Amino acid sequence: MQYLVRLVLPIFVIRIQQMVQQSSHPGCWPPTSTNPQTDTVASFDLKSPSGNGLRYLRDYHTFGRRKDTVDTQLDFAYVSKFHAVIEWREPDWLLKDVSRNGIKLNDKIIPAQQPVVLKVGDTIDFAGVGEAVLTIRDISPPEPMLINQAMVEEIIPIPESSLLPNETNPELAVYRCPDREQWFAESVSAGEEIGPFDHGDAIEFDGKHWTFFLITEDDATKEFNPQQTTLADVLFRFDLSQDEESTHLRVTENGVTHDLGERSHHYLLLHLLRHRQSESPETGWLDTQLLLKQLGLEETYMNIQIFRARRQVTAALPGVTGQSQLIERTNIVRFEVYKEGVREELALA
Repeated sequence: MQYLVRLVLPIFVIRIQQMVQQSSHPGCWPPTSTNPQTDTVASFDLKSPSGNGLRYLRDYHTFGRRKDTVDTQLDFAYVSKFHAVIEWREPDWLLKDVSRNGIKLNDKIIPAQQPVVLKVGDTIDFAGVGEAVLTIRDISPPEPMLINQAMVEEIIPIPESSLLPNETNPELAVYRCPDREQWFAESVSAGEEIGPFDHGDAIEFDGKHWTFFLITEDDATKEFNPQQTTLADVLFRFDLSQDEESTHLRVTENGVTHDLGERSHHYLLLHLLRHRQSESPETGWLDTQLLLKQLGLEETYMNIQIFRARRQVTAALPGVTGQSQLIERTNIVRFEVYKEGVREELALA
């Protein structure tokens, strides 16, 4: 069976697909890798008659008696249906009392409807009766993650995309598609997309069951900036040795140059760009096996190179928009190639 690869820049992916001329889900980013771990993330310890233990904080975390409307249910008569909110407002976590019966913070009643900054070790007593009490354990910024259902202390922070359980022997690619603004998973072996996933949904891999713990998107804080940098504004400069054994990459945005150093994954990126530049949009596909043969790589190693390139370019250009857009004939990313200081003339389709 023949497979194809397609290029996305600067966050680019060689996505192995069957013979199709268009991805069924364009604009979704490629995965990076991560491993299960016990980590320091925003959390609290809860002590109550209905249950004790570690809990994690969402960026807008609600507490109350009504199960279907809050993140943490406290099913007691003295607790209001919607009793309190702990909210992330960088750089602080804020507690707000929205109840009828009040809240004690460190044994002192706080004013209703007025945010109070929290710190590690603070105790929050709902309704002040000493039964439902939580202690702030960590005040790190919120982040999306997966929680092991059998051991809540084991978590996997998930950035925009992750290979799970690791990049050496991945079972799933878990990613947030920016175009659809939802989370999905894709089987590495079958290539089938699963999802979308919401907060609280379950997923299984590595013989374990995990729960999605997702933060929310605050659309009110998003502002449209017509002057914001896009892919078309970024210049990629590749400097090659004469034998093309070494590749150095610099990227320039708004007059600022970021030196990404000499890396083997830069040559993979350049090889794809050269191919894309020389082909029309209709034929700008590259057979996976042909690419592997051209570069003399094994498929697993090639994928690792892709992930490394994605992470490095993303870190260098965090403010660039349109990173999920495919390179089209009318929107080619600017790039230059120099071999021993002499600029290479690239053929256009």
